[in-house]
Amino acid sequence: MANKKSKKRNIKSDIFEQYSNVLPQNIVSIGERVEEDKKIYISQKVYKEIHRFTQDKTTNENGGMLIGTVIEEFGKQNIIINGFIEAKYSEGTPTTLKFTHETWEYVHKEITKKYANQKIVGWIHTHPDFGIFLSEYDKFIQENFFKDENQIAYVVDPIQNIEGFYFWINEKIERCKGFYVFDKTGVKITVTNDSDEGADNINNKSKLGYLNILLGIVSAAIVVLLIMNFSLNNRLNKIEQQQMTLTDSANNSLSYMQQQIASLSQELKALKELKSNPEDKQTNATSDEESTPDHTDKNEQSKSDKNQSTDVSQ
Repeated sequence: MANKKSKKRNIKSDIFEQYSNVLPQNIVSIGERVEEDKKIYISQKVYKEIHRFTQDKTTNENGGMLIGTVIEEFGKQNIIINGFIEAKYSEGTPTTLKFTHETWEYVHKEITKKYANQKIVGWIHTHPDFGIFLSEYDKFIQENFFKDENQIAYVVDPIQNIEGFYFWINEKIERCKGFYVFDKTGVKITVTNDSDEGADNINNKSKLGYLNILLGIVSAAIVVLLIMNFSLNNRLNKIEQQQMTLTDSANNSLSYMQQQIASLSQELKALKELKSNPEDKQTNATSDEESTPDHTDKNEQSKSDKNQSTDVSQ
């Protein structure tokens, strides 16, 4: 029996080695076209297995290892995922997942048992209702335990029904825009609808996220404008009050100046009149003095005429 199992394992290994360097031909594209020099292929069987595994993991993070190989073709790296091993004995919380020593022991035993000539090409973990991203803790795990240039991260949110791959690009872990689901030639791939819905959900969530961000920015801008408007109104009111105060002060000053000018005008007129009156009085006095001697002379002349008349009569 042991020899028969060994022969079967060897036959599977030989078949795998025969096709391990050939890219899958029966594929379905999920998401957008990937422009980078790396592509990710995941078998339909493993894809469905992972989604069955994650669908009820809605409280704490759970995960496992992605098993497969890497095929280089035309200078591009193609990461082929052929297997999934649950990360048993791991410790999960709603926001973190820790692979214990027992977890690694179990994974390596499973690789030896089921996936000869293949290796760990990445890891998968859930984000229950937190969306698709790599937290700082996730990046720490990626940088320390999956730092090979062709090792990837796969994130699944079983509540929002969205997913996403991450891979190393220029020594940075970046989001992969799309991937491929594959199967043997002639086998129908039935994940199209679910995947399209997932892709639509990703797009809708992204749009919703952008809308929420835009709404937040608009709301913040409105609040800032209201505050600025309130502050501007206060400043305008203060300026108007200051303007009214200055106007009243200017009017009062102008009125006072007009009164002063009128008073000065009256004083000036009085001074002019005072200055002109003494000259008139002096002129009248001189006229009286000149007219008085003429009257005296006439009287004296009359008296002289009378005396002369008297002398003649004598």
